[in-house]
Amino acid sequence: MILSPMILRPLSYLCAAVVLSAGLAAPAIAAEPWAAPAMRGTSVDDWRGWSVLNSGKGYAASPMGQVHYRDIGPRDAKHTIVLLHQSPMSMIQFAQVQNALAEMGLRAITVDTPGYGTSDLPAKQPTIREYADNLVHVLDHVKADKVVVAGHHTGAQIATAFAANHPARVKAVILHGAAQLTAEEGDAFLSAKRTPRTPLADGSHLTRSFRAQSPDDTQAILDAKTWLAITGYIQGPDIGHYAAFTYDMLPDLMAIKAPGLILSDVKDSIHHIDLRVAKHRPDFTYVEFSKGDLLQFMAEPQRWAQVAADFVNGLE
Repeated sequence: MILSPMILRPLSYLCAAVVLSAGLAAPAIAAEPWAAPAMRGTSVDDWRGWSVLNSGKGYAASPMGQVHYRDIGPRDAKHTIVLLHQSPMSMIQFAQVQNALAEMGLRAITVDTPGYGTSDLPAKQPTIREYADNLVHVLDHVKADKVVVAGHHTGAQIATAFAANHPARVKAVILHGAAQLTAEEGDAFLSAKRTPRTPLADGSHLTRSFRAQSPDDTQAILDAKTWLAITGYIQGPDIGHYAAFTYDMLPDLMAIKAPGLILSDVKDSIHHIDLRVAKHRPDFTYVEFSKGDLLQFMAEPQRWAQVAADFVNGLE
């Protein structure tokens, strides 16, 4: 039997009236689950979606607008690690890593770079240095004084600029896919052909946005590629990549006084740049994270978290 909305609405009011007249508190009703015990609802799979970001979320006011963050882990942790995502992506890229770090006893903060995720779009095109300066407002908001700043690709550039220009706020830096581009490399990336996101009637705009499947792709890698495609549509203009391709990272890289860790993936298109960064900073620890591509750490979040935690816990 299917009840129409016109019938259901009075029934809902009637139920509410009965509850109120009986003096029952609202939580007594909320405690009764609407979905099956597995919280699957009507789904036929285990895709968790944004639910991997449960708890710890908030917004910080900044010159670039509201910045969305997630702050989890013990407040009295010896170390706090800030995780900055690549472009185009969001904090979802580090969600499982962040969860693992918190379970290991570290305070872990992820941030949606302004213009991505659910952070505001800035009023003007930012530079990497401006992104780094803006991060100060987020850390002040969550009362995180001195942090380990970690980033992937564009996030690694922001982490570099932050460590170089705000040394009093930095214990160490972790660069995964350290995109230290020369002017020629930046121009090449900037002029590369891009896939339009304009919706098409047959939905092919979505399939074109999905990175080409490899026979070696695991389910975890396919999940990561799906997130990359989804977040590419959540964002507006890809301002992070523009900032990345026009950023001269080398002066900031050489100015960092804090300890550093460089992580790299052999099949990442900028793996050779990671090796170059390691030569520029032989005092930084270099770790070949995987033989895979740039999304491999999303498929192995526990291992990434362990590598980072070992490095962080080894700091003085």
